[in-house]
Amino acid sequence: MPLPSLSEKDLEAYRNDLSNPEKSTGELFITLNGLYQRFANNEQLLADFGYVSALNSLESNYISKKELFNKEIAELKKQFKQLDNRIVAADQKLRHGIPDDLVVMDKIIAEQESIVEDQEKLNNAETHIVEEVRKIDIEHGKALQKLEQQQKNGETPFKGKFSAFNEQIRNAEKGITLKTRGLSLLAIIGIPLIIDLFFGIIGFLTFSKSSNNIIFNHYIFLISLILIELFLADKIRNRISWMLSLTYLKDSLNILDNLFNENKRQLAKIESEYHSSLSEFIKESSQALND
Repeated sequence: MPLPSLSEKDLEAYRNDLSNPEKSTGELFITLNGLYQRFANNEQLLADFGYVSALNSLESNYISKKELFNKEIAELKKQFKQLDNRIVAADQKLRHGIPDDLVVMDKIIAEQESIVEDQEKLNNAETHIVEEVRKIDIEHGKALQKLEQQQKNGETPFKGKFSAFNEQIRNAEKGITLKTRGLSLLAIIGIPLIIDLFFGIIGFLTFSKSSNNIIFNHYIFLISLILIELFLADKIRNRISWMLSLTYLKDSLNILDNLFNENKRQLAKIESEYHSSLSEFIKESSQALND
């Protein structure tokens, strides 16, 4: 089942999680990665919506132009039919021979000349329309090819961008995990050392040379180390991890928030430019999948 698209509520919920120190950083990184994966759906939706809107606009303009020329062609056909009727009428007048009346003969000749002239005009008009229709077909084909190429060119950077995001998150988590281990070890060992030194200063036999056995010389250190490991070590690790992760996670959330807002702006731009509706596009896409 595909992941749902990212929403403002998802970003706000994650922002609240970052303000909670009790949240596991491992869980926060998993959630962040999931948010970026869900945002990939927003970007795919933007690409699909933009492509379909542009395609529908191209098809609509193409059909409108063709309809105009189809009307002109229909009108030309009427004129050609009228011209044919005139030719038939002129032939009928000459069917019984050349008339003796010069006036009638002049009219017939004038009509024939007019027919030839009108026929030439109609032929030129037809040639012009055919040429314009051919240009429209060529331009439409080029526009479709360009749109298809733009869509293909956008697929590789799109996939690469989110692969880079996922890689960055993984590397950041690995780096923070290593730092957490080092700092946690210092803290877990350092606290017992400080306690051991403190009791040594106030008179306890911690660093004294009363015994050659190092364990007895530093039993307070060992007891403190054991107690911290049993009761505080996990809290120390989690706290250090949270502190180290917080800045990166907040920065990543801000980046995602900016990307999300830009995605919304681009969607609104497409809706305005093509007079289309994202909700209708989603509805039609869902119906197409169900069919």
